[in-house]
Amino acid sequence: MNTTLLRYKVNNKVAYGILDRGRLNEIKGSIYRNFEISNKSISLSDVVIMPPVSPTKIIALGYNYKDLVGQKDKYAEPVIFLKPPSSVITHKDVIKIPCDNKKVWVEVELATIIKKTCKNVAVNNAKDYILGYTIGNDITTENINSRDHHLARSKALDTFCSLGPSIALDVDTSDLKMKTAINEKIFQNSTTKNRILNDYETLSLISRFMTLNQGDVILTGTPANAENSVIVSGDSVKLEIENIGILENIVSLLDE
Repeated sequence: MNTTLLRYKVNNKVAYGILDRGRLNEIKGSIYRNFEISNKSISLSDVVIMPPVSPTKIIALGYNYKDLVGQKDKYAEPVIFLKPPSSVITHKDVIKIPCDNKKVWVEVELATIIKKTCKNVAVNNAKDYILGYTIGNDITTENINSRDHHLARSKALDTFCSLGPSIALDVDTSDLKMKTAINEKIFQNSTTKNRILNDYETLSLISRFMTLNQGDVILTGTPANAENSVIVSGDSVKLEIENIGILENIVSLLDE
């Protein structure tokens, strides 16, 4: 069985617990090193779910799915971009979309959480630097300027990176079903098997030119049909990745 960690707040205290049938068993020690399960237990209904980590940065891949870019004999290196910590929200939080953007869409992504600071990691050593996995929603706007598509002004707005709800520590990510549903209608339906670069190849690539810090997050790309996963105020968004969980958010206008 997978070990599932959830970060939560209760009585103004933030803690991590192991999720077990609707209850959280608080842990002692750091999630990044050896930790113990305490004798404190609390119902999930009595806590506020927090983002799974507090990253210094979120690094994201574009065009890392074969069903998105099409079958090729040789694939180009995925696009790499950043999302700021200020964009992070979590399960049940509100995605705030600006009134002046005509199109906003959501993207289901497997998110990798970095276990310890690293640089220039070899592919065969990358597993040692991965704590676990969560679900990411790379919310995106249409072009604002013709030169700015898929860059900061399209990807980095406040609330435009939903993460959570929990961290799966022991999971094989080679072939996990993943779905995007908006108001219960399925828009994306694929599997992590369709990635061009896997977890280890992705971490190794990014670490060649960027130091990865403990708690940083890598969004490993989204499958086909993301740009048709359009959201408007009042929508309910549900992203699901097999063996990891379900991430839900609602949508509202920025000035509501």
